[in-house]
Amino acid sequence: MDTSDRPCHSRFMSVRIDETWDPFLEIGYSEAGSLQRREEAAFIEQPRNMTTEVRESVSRSIQDTFPHSVAVFLEAFVTWLSGCPHRGQKPLVRRSKAVYVAEAFGGFFATIGLGYLVLATGFWYLLPIPWLLLAGRGWALFNVTHHAIHNTLYKSKRLNRFLAACSSIVAFYPSLDAYYKDHIESHHTRAMCTENDREAVYISLGLPTGMPKRRYYRRLAWLILTPQTYLLYTRYRLWDWQKQEPWERKAMVWTFAVALVTGAWYFNLLGALFLVYFLPLFVVFNVSGLLGTFSEHHWGTLLDKPARTRLLLLQQSRFLLDPAPDRALPWKRRAGRWALWWARMLFYHLPVRVAALPCDYVHHDHHHRHPRTEDWTNSTYERFDHLQNGCKGFADFPHTHSWSIGEAINRVFTRMSAAPPPSGEDGASAVLDARPSTISATDWDDPARKHLATR
Repeated sequence: MDTSDRPCHSRFMSVRIDETWDPFLEIGYSEAGSLQRREEAAFIEQPRNMTTEVRESVSRSIQDTFPHSVAVFLEAFVTWLSGCPHRGQKPLVRRSKAVYVAEAFGGFFATIGLGYLVLATGFWYLLPIPWLLLAGRGWALFNVTHHAIHNTLYKSKRLNRFLAACSSIVAFYPSLDAYYKDHIESHHTRAMCTENDREAVYISLGLPTGMPKRRYYRRLAWLILTPQTYLLYTRYRLWDWQKQEPWERKAMVWTFAVALVTGAWYFNLLGALFLVYFLPLFVVFNVSGLLGTFSEHHWGTLLDKPARTRLLLLQQSRFLLDPAPDRALPWKRRAGRWALWWARMLFYHLPVRVAALPCDYVHHDHHHRHPRTEDWTNSTYERFDHLQNGCKGFADFPHTHSWSIGEAINRVFTRMSAAPPPSGEDGASAVLDARPSTISATDWDDPARKHLATR
């Protein structure tokens, strides 16, 4: 392996890059075989999750196969899709915040138009494409609010509030003020990923720490497949959280909702409104939210560690790429591997990138280390520079990442399973009763419930 592809230099890294990394090497081990030691061991990383060799293998294949003019555009596409550049790559275009905002709003409404066009022309079986696109554009709009509360959108707070209000109304999100209380005053504090984190729904959704890993997958599948999840979630977005909003906000939301339905009824487009607007925003969007939530943070783990250690270890980037097939394979086997590689890219990684991890969502560890960065629209390259040349202010722990949404979720569930069960009667009962079951209506009175599809 090319040892020049090193993560941030670390005084904790007394092992070579081709070995596993133990973040607790100098922090101190607990008693062998204890629950604490088991939890710590689950955080030992593999080289592929600390380096970008997977991306470099693809880059070498592209450079060796295609002429330079073609390779440049292929590399740009792979970098956008995966969220990871190759060494020495520079962005073809540096996207500004104004372009991002235009893409978020323009893409949202253009996708609605595309969905209607698909219906009007009789190609209804192509509806999953605009569904995925609209879910992703919904997250792009949510990101406008997200960066507005971090004061990294525009310098004008009035403009930030206006854009956040517009994005939250058309996609039925919490208001900027409501989200600020949960995200800034709770999630970005020492409470991050604990039971006191208002964005941490792992216990209320029936996924507490300390369960066998297979039960996490069963519970997640149940949440995705049961219709009641979406009915109750819709009720919460359209009604329950409105109770806590000021009357001006309620008036704007309900004026928009009534105008939307009335217009659709007048033009005989109620069916189209449901299929093109509400279904992707309240079903597909929620699925992508669940996948994002349980792939970005290692919820409820390392509770005994210092806050700074938890800040650095409890999030990961989620790159989306497979390593290039080995060039030493016979040509028939290599051709088959490349066919599988392209199939996974187009039908697995691409839908995830479009619907669940658009924009800078792929670099979640970078966001938590640098929540006030002004260059978040180009975080792909900023995060890569920190990986290669050292992460300013956080040189003691390297960045870590997965290479697919499935691997990311597996890493989260592995670490949650290795952690002790949550303390208290509520936590104990959650572990005992974490089997698939319906969600009662009273569960949705919990303010944390609205984060089922927010990050």
